[in-house]
Amino acid sequence: MRGSFRKICLASALLLLACSLSPAMAASDEDLQTLNMYYEADDLVVSATRNPKPLSQAAENITVITASEIEMMGAHTLVDVLATVPGIQASDMGGPGLFNEFSIQGANANHILVMLDGVTLNLLGTPFVDISGFPLQNIERIEIVKGPGSSSWGSALGAVINIVTKSPLEGKKVGGNLSFFGGEKWTRDSRGEVSGTVGPIGYYLYAGNLRSDGLRPNTAVDQNDIYAKLRWDLPKKGYLQFSIAYDRGSAREGDAPNPDYLYRFQRRNFFSTLAFNYPVTDKIDLDLSLRTTYKKFYDFRISAPLSGDEAHETSDGGSAKLTWREGTHFITNTLAAGVDYDHLDVEDFTFHVFSDKYGIFLNDTLAIGDVSGSLGIRYDRMRPVGDFYSPSLGIAWNPTDKITLRTYGAHGYSLPLICPVRNANATHQKVTTVQAGVETTHIPWLWLKTTFFINWLSDVQVYDSTLHKVIFRNQMKQGVEVEGKTVPVFYTYLSAGYTFIDSKDGESGATLRNIPRQLVKLGLHYDDERHSFRGSLLGRYGWLNSSASLNGKYSAIIWDLNLEKKLFTGHDTAIELFFSTHNLFNGAQYNYEFMQNARRWFEGGIKFEF
Repeated sequence: MRGSFRKICLASALLLLACSLSPAMAASDEDLQTLNMYYEADDLVVSATRNPKPLSQAAENITVITASEIEMMGAHTLVDVLATVPGIQASDMGGPGLFNEFSIQGANANHILVMLDGVTLNLLGTPFVDISGFPLQNIERIEIVKGPGSSSWGSALGAVINIVTKSPLEGKKVGGNLSFFGGEKWTRDSRGEVSGTVGPIGYYLYAGNLRSDGLRPNTAVDQNDIYAKLRWDLPKKGYLQFSIAYDRGSAREGDAPNPDYLYRFQRRNFFSTLAFNYPVTDKIDLDLSLRTTYKKFYDFRISAPLSGDEAHETSDGGSAKLTWREGTHFITNTLAAGVDYDHLDVEDFTFHVFSDKYGIFLNDTLAIGDVSGSLGIRYDRMRPVGDFYSPSLGIAWNPTDKITLRTYGAHGYSLPLICPVRNANATHQKVTTVQAGVETTHIPWLWLKTTFFINWLSDVQVYDSTLHKVIFRNQMKQGVEVEGKTVPVFYTYLSAGYTFIDSKDGESGATLRNIPRQLVKLGLHYDDERHSFRGSLLGRYGWLNSSASLNGKYSAIIWDLNLEKKLFTGHDTAIELFFSTHNLFNGAQYNYEFMQNARRWFEGGIKFEF
C-alpha cells in the first residue's frame, strides 16, 4: 500500500505543478471575481492561532463553512454539515438527531476539539463528543482546522471544530425568521430566531425543536434547543457580551442485534459565557472571558432487564488574552498571548473526580511581503494527567495572487478519559504532524487545493481482546486531500473532494481497521444572482474499512437533493419553500449492521423572513 500512496502523492503533485505553471490559461478578472463568491483569500479565521488573520496567511489546512452554505444543504444538525466536508467521515446512523461517530483524516471524535463560542463540548468521562443534536440556525460559520491545534487550544490531537454563533443584527430593531420542515415518519424540524440592535444593546434569540418517530426501527428522536446572546457596546470603546445555551434531547440506539439490548440515550447540556473586549491602545486589545458548562449523559436499557449508565460533567473557567498588532503595508506582526483555566467536576456511577486544568499560550504571525510565518507554543498542566508542551511552526507563501503554498509542523496531544476505574494507567496521547499543500486558481475557472499530511502517534490506547486490557501502541496515519470548485456557468458550479488515508500500526505495520480508507465528496450547485432559486445535489462515499464482523456496507454513493425557491420578497420580508430528497437512490452505506443509514426519505418546508 505504500506504493499506492506514493503513486497517489506523485500524481497529485504533478497535477498541482502543472496547474501552478500553467501560462496564459489564467482565468479572467471576471471569472476570478465570480470565484470569490465562495472563496475569499482575505476572509479572517481565528481558530488556527486565536487571533484573526486572512486565509492567505494561514499555514494550516482550514475549511470554513458559512451560514449561507449551510442553508443550501438541507441539513438538520452539525453532523449533516460535516458529512459534506472533504476529509470528514460522518455516517448517517439512521436519521437526523441520532448519536453519531465522526472522524477527520482518520482522527476519531475524542481526539477532535469541538468548541461553541470558545466553550469546549468534549466530555472527559466518556470517549466521545456528542454533536448529533447540535442545531444549525444560530451558526454564523464553522471553522475546521484539520490537524493538531494543541499549540493554541490544548487537547486537540486530531483537529479543531470551532462553531461561531451569529451576532446581533445591526441596523434593525427587530428581524429574524420562522421555519418548519416536515418529512416522513413524522420527522419535523421547527426553528425560530429574532435579532436586532436598540441603541448600544444588541440581542439574538433562537429556539428549535427536532422530532421524529424514526426513519429506521428504534431511532425515534426528540430534542429541544434554546440560545440567547446579548451584546453591549461600551460608551467609549469595547464591548461586553453574554451568551447562554441549553440543549435537551433523547434518541434510540438503532437496530440492536439482540432485542433485549434496546437502549435510549438522553443528554442535557448547558453553556454560558461572559466576554469582555477592550482596545487598550490602537495596537493592543484585551480579551477576558468567563464560562460555565454542565453536561449530563444518560443511557438506559428500555427492555428487560433494566440497566443504565449516567455521567455528569461540570466545568467553570475563564481565559485572558492580549493581542498586539504592529506593522506597515509590507511587514505586519500579530502576537497573541494568554492563559486558560478550568475547574472540572466529573462524575459517573462508579467514580467522582475533581481536576484543574491550566494553559499558557503564545502565538505569533509575522508577514513579510508575500510570506507569512506562524509560531506557536503552549504549556498545559492537568492533574492527575501531568503536563505537556505543544509547539507549532508554519509558513504560507503567496508568490502570485493566484497561488498559496503552505507547510506546517506541530506537536500535539489529547487528554485521556480521566475515569480511574476504566483507565487506571491513563496518559495523554501524542502526535507529531507534518503537512504541505498548495491552493491555486491558475487553472481557468477552477479553484484547487491539495494537502499532504503524515501523523506519527504515540501512547495510543487500544483494547487488546486477547489480553483483555488496554495497551499502548504507536500508529502512523498519512494521506492526501484534494478538493476543488468551478466558477459558476449559468449560475451552476461543481465541487469535489477526495481523501486517501493510510493508517498503520507502528510496530507491526498492519493496516488499522475501522478507520476510513478513502472518502469522496461530490456536489452540483445552482444559485441564481438574486438567490430566488437555489439547489444542490450532494454525494458522499466512504470506504470505511471496517472489521468483517461488523457486517458493514459501503458500496453505494449517498446522494441528497435540496431545492429552495423564494416565493415572495418585499419590505424586508420573504417567503421561501424547501424540498429535499435524502438518499436519492436508496443506497446502503454503514459501518455497523445494527446502525444502518436511513433509506430514501422526503421532506419539505417553508421559511418566513422578516
